[in-house]
Amino acid sequence: MGIPGEAYQALQSIVGSDWVSDDPAVCEADHLCASGGYPKDAIRPACSIEPASGEEVQAIVKLANRYRLPYVATSTYYLGETSPRKENTILIDLKRMNKLEIDEDNLYAIVEPGVCFSALQAELFKMGLCTFVPGCGGHASVLANTLFTGDAPTGWRHGLGYRRILAAEWVLPDGEMLMLGSRSLSKDFFWGEGPGPDLRGLLRGISGRKSELGVITKLGVKVFPFISEKLEPEGRAFHTHLNLPTNRFKWYNVRFPAKENAINTILELGRCEICLVVMTVPPLFRTVARTRGAGCGGFWEGWAQLGEKINPKQLELRILLFGIGAEKRLAYEEKVLLEIVEENEGSAREAPARDETNFMAADAICACVVGGRFHSQLSYESIDQDVKFGDIVIEMTNKHKPPILEEYGTTNWLCPYDLGYITKAECLRMTDVEHVDELNLWSLDCQEAFLKQGAYTNFPDDEVFGAVWGNYHEKERRIKEAFDPNNVSHPK
Repeated sequence: MGIPGEAYQALQSIVGSDWVSDDPAVCEADHLCASGGYPKDAIRPACSIEPASGEEVQAIVKLANRYRLPYVATSTYYLGETSPRKENTILIDLKRMNKLEIDEDNLYAIVEPGVCFSALQAELFKMGLCTFVPGCGGHASVLANTLFTGDAPTGWRHGLGYRRILAAEWVLPDGEMLMLGSRSLSKDFFWGEGPGPDLRGLLRGISGRKSELGVITKLGVKVFPFISEKLEPEGRAFHTHLNLPTNRFKWYNVRFPAKENAINTILELGRCEICLVVMTVPPLFRTVARTRGAGCGGFWEGWAQLGEKINPKQLELRILLFGIGAEKRLAYEEKVLLEIVEENEGSAREAPARDETNFMAADAICACVVGGRFHSQLSYESIDQDVKFGDIVIEMTNKHKPPILEEYGTTNWLCPYDLGYITKAECLRMTDVEHVDELNLWSLDCQEAFLKQGAYTNFPDDEVFGAVWGNYHEKERRIKEAFDPNNVSHPK
């Protein structure tokens, strides 16, 4: 059927004919590039439009309401969940909205949806400031990722995204613009609270709203003090890294004889309020990193050699010490770390002072080299609960091997935030392209097991968890109906 000609011409008048297209090839390309992939029930959009301002977004959304056309907004590598599910959907691709402002004195940045983390980080480095880079990569939208979850290993000290969200400009599902926080009173974005009730919770949640309640066109985000020294890159292609000043940073790899020793160490590091990064390192991660330049074949050869030599009872931590403010701080953190490691029977090895993942680019995309398809089970909870969550995933995984990769019970990743107050458990499982359906079956088994054993999951299946968890999905539906009476903002 397609979009009515009159409506299409109106879209052209909003952004210009060069920035809207109903060509199937263009729509497919913009959809795939923006979302980074999409689920089975995704539908190619009827047209793709690229606004350059919040005012243009407003006009598009108002037009969508007038013609009762569904729309979905996305930006650079957000998530497959922003894929259209309805016919005749307008894909609002926000990548042209790439304005960036930094308030160096008050430690915040104002970003539009098209600003990626690597662009923001590069500018912050010039000022002796920093943000972080999420695991999905430095090409991800700062605005979208912060609203979605906003997690990265430096979240050990910087926290999750909800701690960094400040003022915002929000185009509601009917096209009205709502200013949140200090933006409601002035042009400043320094404060997220503002007068009246705090509405930021409607924008996000640990898995985000995925453009179901309109479009955020501008966001204030906190940034953090860093170092004045320039980080020099070295290497090329798959092996590029940043050299870190050795008077300010130290990496340690610490191996423990049992999981409990590692967990106790994480908790004690949090109590002592030291380190910038603390996380476990599954053997699979190391094998992928060592063979990423050799492709899939190189990985399988390395993994086969390691194979059953792995001791699943052991756990290894990777820890980055940061002498923020002074070199004496680094010496202090190192002394405290080594004392804690010794008390917990760990073996600490200093690693080269360089970084490949946390400050600029992130290399998580190399996970694809293993076989072509992967799926994660995610939980954000206390560390004890996340250990329980991971044990459940291991049990369910054993029912689906093969074709799911043999991972010897070692691929669960624990990444604590807020000095250990909360932890992300990410349980990555992989298979080849031909057996991707097995991952979906595995995911369903995990969901049902979580429910039975009282474990929390980041992406709950409404049909499985809804009635048990207070019918949360019905409450979400009523909120959406109130904000979006025409049901045009990313309808399901």
